[in-house]
Amino acid sequence: MVDYKRAKLRDEEAPEIPVEGRATPESLEVGFQKRTRRLFGSHTQLELVLAGLSLVLAALLLGCLVALWVQYHRDPAHSTCLTEACIRVAGKILESLDRGVSPCQDFYQFSCGGWIRRNPLPNGRSRWNTFNSLWDQNQAILKHLLENTTFNSSSEAERKTRRFYLSCLQLERIEKLGAQPLRDLIDKIGGWNITGPWDEDNFMEVLKTVAGTYRATPFFTVYVSADSKSSNSNVIQVDQSGLFLPSRDYYLNRTANEKVLTAYLDYMEELGILLGGQPASTREQMQQVLELETQLANITVPQDQRRDEEKIYHKMSISELQTLAPSMDWLEFLSFLLSPLELGDSEPVVVYGTEYLQQVSELINRTEPSILNNYLIWNLVQKTTSSLDQRFESAQEKLLETLYGTKKSCTPRWQTCISNTDDALGFALGSLFVKATFDRQSKEIAEGMISEIRSAFEETLEELVWMDEKTRLAAKEKADAIYDMIGFPDFILEPKELDDVYDGYEVSEDSFFQNMLNLYNFSAKVMADQLRKPPSRDQWSMTPQTVNAYYLPTKNEIVFPAGILQAPFYAHNHPKALNFGGIGVVMGHELTHAFDDQGREYDKEGNLRPWWQNESLTAFQNHTACMEEQYNQYQVNGERLNGLQTLGENIADNGGLKAAYKAYKAWLRTHGEEQQLPAVGLTNHQLFFVGFAQVWSLGRTGCVSCPLPPKGCHWEKLGSCRKGAGKWGHSCHVGSALRESLVSRAQASSPKSEVFSRILFEREGLLALVECIGASIGPLLLLWGNVEKETVAWEYKMTCSWLPRNQIRSRVSTQAGTLSSTLHHSKQF
Repeated sequence: MVDYKRAKLRDEEAPEIPVEGRATPESLEVGFQKRTRRLFGSHTQLELVLAGLSLVLAALLLGCLVALWVQYHRDPAHSTCLTEACIRVAGKILESLDRGVSPCQDFYQFSCGGWIRRNPLPNGRSRWNTFNSLWDQNQAILKHLLENTTFNSSSEAERKTRRFYLSCLQLERIEKLGAQPLRDLIDKIGGWNITGPWDEDNFMEVLKTVAGTYRATPFFTVYVSADSKSSNSNVIQVDQSGLFLPSRDYYLNRTANEKVLTAYLDYMEELGILLGGQPASTREQMQQVLELETQLANITVPQDQRRDEEKIYHKMSISELQTLAPSMDWLEFLSFLLSPLELGDSEPVVVYGTEYLQQVSELINRTEPSILNNYLIWNLVQKTTSSLDQRFESAQEKLLETLYGTKKSCTPRWQTCISNTDDALGFALGSLFVKATFDRQSKEIAEGMISEIRSAFEETLEELVWMDEKTRLAAKEKADAIYDMIGFPDFILEPKELDDVYDGYEVSEDSFFQNMLNLYNFSAKVMADQLRKPPSRDQWSMTPQTVNAYYLPTKNEIVFPAGILQAPFYAHNHPKALNFGGIGVVMGHELTHAFDDQGREYDKEGNLRPWWQNESLTAFQNHTACMEEQYNQYQVNGERLNGLQTLGENIADNGGLKAAYKAYKAWLRTHGEEQQLPAVGLTNHQLFFVGFAQVWSLGRTGCVSCPLPPKGCHWEKLGSCRKGAGKWGHSCHVGSALRESLVSRAQASSPKSEVFSRILFEREGLLALVECIGASIGPLLLLWGNVEKETVAWEYKMTCSWLPRNQIRSRVSTQAGTLSSTLHHSKQF
């Protein structure tokens, strides 16, 4: 450390001061009368001219200094934001950085290393990221609102929300009841071979009750949603389902997943015994159920083969469905599910996967009735055990530990109950959340940002040399027609409308289990009510407090709930660099989904139809094949990733980031450079990318079995990736990880080729990498300039490393809660 000394005046350095009354040799004796001297009398004319010039120059210099000082403080690019909000967010960013790592070597570790150190995994969690942290904050707010002793609402729906939450908190009563509520339900349905007598000739009745009344999904899932080819009307839809484990691959690769399968069988046996089964016979019969699920896995179509929705969409009548899968009476089954509606043989049904249903029908025909009964009731057990006592939760935790590497959960009961309440009465809960927290100004600002990002995206469409004019015009029309929903649906703030949504759902403060059964029954009725009505804009697939976003192709709409319109994604008093790098990228991501490999099949009205010219479609497919192939080349633990299965998200990741950054630069051109954050030491362009990286900060366990391909343990640290990037304020020098990645890829390409971004992301164990070379494909891949220059401007390259992502899942929800799972309706962030 350098030692600095304070300067001091020493006695020997000080000038001598004449003592009053004593003359010095240099002093003059002054008399009382003295001749007056002229001021300039002793100077030459040249000296006078030089003195005058010196004064003029000094004045000019002073004026320049003043002007520079004023200009410096007027120019935001050279000034610092010292508002309370800027100081706070600067502190957050500094806490999250790892200054010991060069951004040119490992950008993710540089951006997020500090956050990971400061946020250890909570007990029972295999991963922890900013989404989880923000949801925790939202839950704490909701807890305060629901437990407030002065709670008073004019809305019956809001009062139901509180009653439901309090019923979930009554652990003493739940423990006292034990397994009895579910045992009684099983007996009511007709019994279970594992625990006692059962009706051997009751397959259809049990199937109708389990799938219809209690919304379980054995063999297949049935739901009502917008018809993909006629988006102004709803239609019955049937899709494959019936597996408990997260992926078919767990069942098919028994050697690699032996530990998981054993843990699953142990879990099945333990629940069977808790419900009254005998150990030996229970395990034997559960083994048969597991073998049936394995047969289902064999005929289940892999998700990467279901991406072309035009190919898997099959519309037919109920009578044609009966011919396709004759093992059950479809008219009887669907009429029960959609009661009190009257259905006939000509009622249209959309089937996603005709071959699957054919094989399911054959599987049902050749399976023993006792095994079918055990499988159907097992689906009901899975659906309801979360409402029972602690023994059932402990059994599940052992399975989750094997699947995800988590230890016993220490999640407070109130958090579990907030999540359950969100599932059951999410929009009534959202009404409380929005009124307590949401700033209406945020909605206006978010709408403005979407407009700016949409404009940036459309500029990119103009740059696509491979797209013909007719397709380009249609694409721009679709982009213009995308409907954005911000914050919350309006009906939740209208007490009568909100009450009407939940009218018919009975909620008691005394019985949590019965409240859940009532919810399943109520959701089935809501589904039936939708069939004869047109799709509604007010029907959201996410509740307002959710920390997520989605694109819905059949409505051509993007939705951003209030829950995600918060820091670190967005704050109205944060620098625009952070807002565009946070929520701006989310907006760009969802908008780009409208043009990914699946979204591009839908027109501006939300109808599934071919609207691309053949030449442009071929070019599009060639470019996306490049991205798919590059993801395929990346390996984790010796297994290749599935670039086709992840293609839509990869396209949206790249396109979203490009659109957001382009929009931010356009904003700067209009408004000028904004003030920089204090002490962070980053330009605002750098801050955009650091902010983007930090919203994806993630902590994780050392090893987690992956529910999506590739299989196995995929959580070990991979080290720094070499993402396509340029310089970090200064240059990323030759030899750095970023620089070498760019150079090696550029040398492999033609002189006119450009290097696309390389993105590594993680979704519940799924990691993927893209590094594509080829002609520009605009919104499909993130292109940030030319790498032929010795030093590439940092702001024209997305810098590197892990981009963890929430597990992408799509769902269809009513305003009353989730009804079913499907992969055809919403693309969530």
